[in-house]
Amino acid sequence: MAISLERCGAVILCGGQSRRMGTCKALLTVDGWPVLHRLAGALSFFEERLLSANDASLGAGLSWTVVEDRFPGLGPGAGLHAALLASKKEALLCVPCDLPAFSEQVARCLLAQYPGDCAAMVCRDSTGQLHPLCGIYTREMLPALERRLSAGHCRMTALLEDVPAAVLDTAEFLPDSVFFNMNTPADHRRAEEMIRIESEHGRAGL
Repeated sequence: MAISLERCGAVILCGGQSRRMGTCKALLTVDGWPVLHRLAGALSFFEERLLSANDASLGAGLSWTVVEDRFPGLGPGAGLHAALLASKKEALLCVPCDLPAFSEQVARCLLAQYPGDCAAMVCRDSTGQLHPLCGIYTREMLPALERRLSAGHCRMTALLEDVPAAVLDTAEFLPDSVFFNMNTPADHRRAEEMIRIESEHGRAGL
């Protein structure tokens, strides 16, 4: 089963404080483009496009609707909650703002793999690591999100215990590099090298 674009929008989570990076991760450039703009381009085929950000200036130059947290300071769960409340769709494909290798092809793959009988679907890579910020979440999540946020916490992995959730093992059809995220300056340098090599391979294959 799959979920259609008529039923699903997209949200990019940009609410992190980037303490380890020392600067806003969403605006770091990779291959000459801010990583947020790379993601926005990859997800531009969605009709509904939401940007979870408490700094409205992050939406400058993008045709995305900026949505601010209703529960500020409580992490990505608060961003997802606000986006689901604002959404006119049944579900949202959710991606954090610091995944430089995420692409349109990956997004379409996740839409195609959605099983349809769950409140959420999250990804698990070949090492067994769960990626709860990369997946599809439905509006069925809202009661559980509001309970946890109202209690002052919302760890995403714990949240998945409250709802019917599916785990998508991606090893057979997606490289683990898709989930590489930038938390430190060293990660940023690694991302630039990774994308440079991928670009060179792509040009060589033309």
